[in-house]
Amino acid sequence: MKLYKNIAGILLGGLLFAGCSLDYEYLNGPSSGTFPATKDEAYGGLYAAYKNISALTFAGTPIAGVFDNVTDIGASRGAQTALINMITSNISTEASQVSALYKAIYKTAGRANLVLDNLDRLRDQLSDEEYNALKVELLLVRDYYYEIGAQMFGDMIFADHCMSLSDYLYPRSAYMNNVHRIIDELPDNIIDCLPVQHDKSRYGTARLGRVGAYGLKARFALHWAHEDPALWAEAARCAHKALELAKGVYELEPYDISFCGEDHSDAGEPSAANLFGLNGHANSREWIWASQYNKELGDNTADDKNTHNASNYAAPRTLGGADYYGPTQAFIDAIQCIDGKSILESALYDYAHPWKNRDPRLDLFCLRPGARIMGVQFETSNKFSKVYDYNQKKEISNMDCPSATKGEYGPNASKGPAGYLWRKYLDKADYERLGNTFSNNVNELSYPLMRLAELYLTEAEANIEMENGDLALAREDINVIRRRAHMPEIKETSREGLRKALRYERMVELCNEGFRWFDIRRWQIDGGDKRLAEKVMNEPIYAPGNIDKYDGMLPNGKPVIDENWHCSYDPTRTWDGKEFNMRIFKQPKYDPEKDIHWPIPAAELRANPLIEQNPHY
Repeated sequence: MKLYKNIAGILLGGLLFAGCSLDYEYLNGPSSGTFPATKDEAYGGLYAAYKNISALTFAGTPIAGVFDNVTDIGASRGAQTALINMITSNISTEASQVSALYKAIYKTAGRANLVLDNLDRLRDQLSDEEYNALKVELLLVRDYYYEIGAQMFGDMIFADHCMSLSDYLYPRSAYMNNVHRIIDELPDNIIDCLPVQHDKSRYGTARLGRVGAYGLKARFALHWAHEDPALWAEAARCAHKALELAKGVYELEPYDISFCGEDHSDAGEPSAANLFGLNGHANSREWIWASQYNKELGDNTADDKNTHNASNYAAPRTLGGADYYGPTQAFIDAIQCIDGKSILESALYDYAHPWKNRDPRLDLFCLRPGARIMGVQFETSNKFSKVYDYNQKKEISNMDCPSATKGEYGPNASKGPAGYLWRKYLDKADYERLGNTFSNNVNELSYPLMRLAELYLTEAEANIEMENGDLALAREDINVIRRRAHMPEIKETSREGLRKALRYERMVELCNEGFRWFDIRRWQIDGGDKRLAEKVMNEPIYAPGNIDKYDGMLPNGKPVIDENWHCSYDPTRTWDGKEFNMRIFKQPKYDPEKDIHWPIPAAELRANPLIEQNPHY
């Protein structure tokens, strides 16, 4: 991250913001009466706000990397009680991840507001274009967090200035009022003051340019169009504008599918590191915005190391990882065959060889038994006490199968959360940088916030859902994503068929990037107000086999796959006609009257008597 390290270093320690509980920032930082005094200080304040995005982690993992793993498509192995509480309707008003997110929202808003409040005093140092560009970037960073706040907490205080000790007592504002305010304060005329893309050699993908600004505005509108249908048109308009601006500047990164669907061998292994790896984030033209990490910019405190542990938590134990986050069996089974049909419908699917003839993104994004990772065979069966290391040309101990010291799926499990792991961010270059192990929790791999693929899917969904939307354009947007994945184009023309195709692509293409949590809470089903989360988060999450039965046989549960590509299991339905050999890994619970929002942290209620708690907490 090259955000003027010298300036940022001065400011990161304490930009003044007296938040709702008045304890979010040190009170010995730059004063609102004097800061910013120069253009450089104004940009330093902007960089400090950007940097705060990278500071939001949960148990060391960027929060976007946690969200998908408390849904139906991803899971954690369960050592963290807080993560279990997130999917069992037990989130506490005292939970650390609740207060951390709430604090991050207002800390970031405070850093932005400190500059915004006093930007006018710099008019003699800034051209109109510079003034508007700086203003819109500050608003974008602030609003990024405010929109997440609306998703997670509902009604919130909308702080549009630095609060003093005398004026911090505010009631919450209705979340849709906040959403409209966020969208309305980002008009085209100031967005257009931004460059299409900031100088990548100087800033990487840490700053939002014009493409990213329209993309973020499109995301905001898309997320809330189920509450206000007029926002579908705004989502479509902004996404289209972003895509038009992106031409010649951004492009989709090709996927190499050479080794997808193959067993481990000397030939090679699947990898999407050209997009999601160290070199991918540095060189790919698909990234629009990312949270960038650099330990040199952290203050090396527990709250600010400016590194993360996402790779350690995703990697197998045999490679020094923690086997912590991974896809569910339901996600694996929902992935299509290469003919574009479900595993239930495709003549290409073979239960005895389930990895053959599947959407290449299964192997590009997921790690499953029989695959190879960093040159090492990956197996989770008791039959494999040893696995082959193709780097050393010898067998080594397999730490990813049940053993006497580690349970199968427990808190200190050997097999990962549900028998599978995420491959998406496991990069050989990063592995080598860490000393050929993922045991080191100092990962500096950038974490995705926006890439071009999302913009195509946003435009597609908005056109599908809005009245008189361009369904032909929606189909082409979906097919752009499918062609890159080497999947057949869809031929659907109906709104219902296109909606089904769109939801598949958002689930698969954007997996483990933090979208699923929000998607299932906004997607309406059954033609009414019922949301998908109400269905999928009240069904068991299954894992392959019990430790007393599992002998290397494949999970034999034959799913029911609905129009949203969600897989459900009935123990009476099996592929081979034998006894159902899968086990319930977790039993989620979702109360739509309660769990649509997190609770307001208890500390905020104590500090501000005007704030009311969310229902049922």
